[in-house]
Amino acid sequence: MYDLKGYNYGKRALLFSFLFFITSVESQVFIRNSDYKIFTSVTVKHQDKNIEINKVNFKNISFDPDDKVVYNNKLLDFSVSQDTLFFFDRVKEIEEVHVSYNENVDRKEKTIKSSELKRSSASIFPNNLNATFIKIEVSRKTFVKSIIFFPNLISFPHDIKGNIDIQILPNINGFPDIDNPIMSFQRDISETVNKKWEIVLPKIMKYPDNGFFVTFYYLSSDTSKTALLKMNKDTYMYSYYPQYKAWKKSNINGYFYKLKVLQ
Repeated sequence: MYDLKGYNYGKRALLFSFLFFITSVESQVFIRNSDYKIFTSVTVKHQDKNIEINKVNFKNISFDPDDKVVYNNKLLDFSVSQDTLFFFDRVKEIEEVHVSYNENVDRKEKTIKSSELKRSSASIFPNNLNATFIKIEVSRKTFVKSIIFFPNLISFPHDIKGNIDIQILPNINGFPDIDNPIMSFQRDISETVNKKWEIVLPKIMKYPDNGFFVTFYYLSSDTSKTALLKMNKDTYMYSYYPQYKAWKKSNINGYFYKLKVLQ
């Protein structure tokens, strides 16, 4: 006699595997982010070779940071989120900061022009962890490629050296969430000896609806030498106190920034 119980179990397992395969294949999506058009495949320049990526081989590709989508004879940035690949045919820069922190009034957004920069600057304080809040007004899915800050080159030490630890932290109730960084990486502080300091993120990041924080930590034995960044008029700096494991809003303004976003 046949083992009908085992036979039925085998049929169910086979059916589940088949449905899982179909669902897995159907879930692979390639989207042009400017208009959300869906493609059945895309071509990616990977290790100097053009490779067609489709729903079948998508999971088998380990993408490199320098890979680009080839589209209309152009090399475009892309981002992979779970089973979706977004590629970006539009790039623009946004200069906006959050104005109101009062929960009892309507929150507003304000576009900051260069002429409205605060004249003073703030140091990247050596041996201290400080954060600047970044909030922009967007009405569609937006991805951040880089963040640009503006060094003050007057009285700037040009022989400055060393690494800055940088983190992108979530916004939790108006304060940085140090326990769950979105990403962590380093940059050489000598990069700040320019009119613009563009920090290209190691990975393109989907912009969080409630904004995010950028933190700097510059470990140095010579506290007299550090970078100076121009400040804005509308946001504040946040400082971390490790002895209390808590952030505190400072009485000085945050750094002026510009975002390069992909849409």
